[in-house]
Amino acid sequence: MLDKLNRLFLVILIYICLYGLIVLFQPEIIFNNKFKCLRQFGVGYKNTTILPLWLVSIIFAIISYFIVLYSLHICYNTIFINV
Repeated sequence: MLDKLNRLFLVILIYICLYGLIVLFQPEIIFNNKFKCLRQFGVGYKNTTILPLWLVSIIFAIISYFIVLYSLHICYNTIFINV
C-alpha cells in the first residue's frame, strides 16, 4: 500500500496538472482575455465572476485528494483507508 508521502506526492501532482490546465487554456469564466487579467469575485458586473482562480484552486485541491482516496479504495478494495 502507498505510504503517506507517496499519497501526498500523488495529490500534489494531480493538483498541479489540473491547475496547469486552467492556466494553459485560460477559460473566459476565470480570466478576462480582453484585458489579459484575472476576473474578480462578484456578481452583477460584466468583469466579475462567481468562480475566481482562488476558489477554483481550492476546489481542485479537494477534488485531487478525493481522486487519490477513491483510486486507492478501488485498487485495494477496502472500505476504510488508513490516512
